[in-house]
Amino acid sequence: MDFILALRDASTSDPVTKLSEDALDQLQNPTNIPLIIDSPGIHHSISTYLALEHSSQDAYEWLCCSTTQSFPNALGIKDVQSFYNIEKLICTFTGVEAIHHDMCPNTRLVYTCLLHNLDTCPTCSTSWWNEERLQGSNGHIKVPAQTFTTIPLGPQLQAHNHSPESAQTMCYLHDWTQQILEELHQTGSIPIVDNVAMGWDYLGAVLDGDIKEHDVVLILSLNGTQLYDSKESNCWMYIWVILKPPP
Repeated sequence: MDFILALRDASTSDPVTKLSEDALDQLQNPTNIPLIIDSPGIHHSISTYLALEHSSQDAYEWLCCSTTQSFPNALGIKDVQSFYNIEKLICTFTGVEAIHHDMCPNTRLVYTCLLHNLDTCPTCSTSWWNEERLQGSNGHIKVPAQTFTTIPLGPQLQAHNHSPESAQTMCYLHDWTQQILEELHQTGSIPIVDNVAMGWDYLGAVLDGDIKEHDVVLILSLNGTQLYDSKESNCWMYIWVILKPPP
């Protein structure tokens, strides 16, 4: 019952959400002007970071070091950022930041909400902390045994409005819906169903007024997979599909 009440009364300002003050402020007061980056060095750092998405942190640092050494007098070269700094800068520009929560490595129980004051898992009694680090420091250094990462949805949706071009694409679903409704009104039928906006579940919600022009429409896709054939282990993943932009 306590968990149900905690969920009912949950808010973005709860300490257990671990949203930083900057992220919370940007979520509640989103920017309404386009982002302008006028430094070639920062442009280079961001493009390099994105291009090396599946590479190591060292690869980024080596490439940036090579750039600064090869073009020491280039415009904005002093603004080329370290890996740590460019990650923080991208978070500042977009408002999208990762949230890390501690969890039990055995039961996947999360130490949050009513469980945030525990030291061991109430299901399997495994320590919250990395025991090797904890004992090696005589109990002074507490490093979680395992964590998981969440990328909050709200800031990602707001980021779509950071430029006129991406904001315009967010009008697609409404415009397409109006075309479908117009054709339905004229012909009494829906053309070939090749888009979620042509489904009756969606159109019914629009006609009932539950989905309005500026509402963000999402699909939650959730699935589990067995990671190993020979042991009892599985993993659940979910993604949000944003339906406002073109497919």
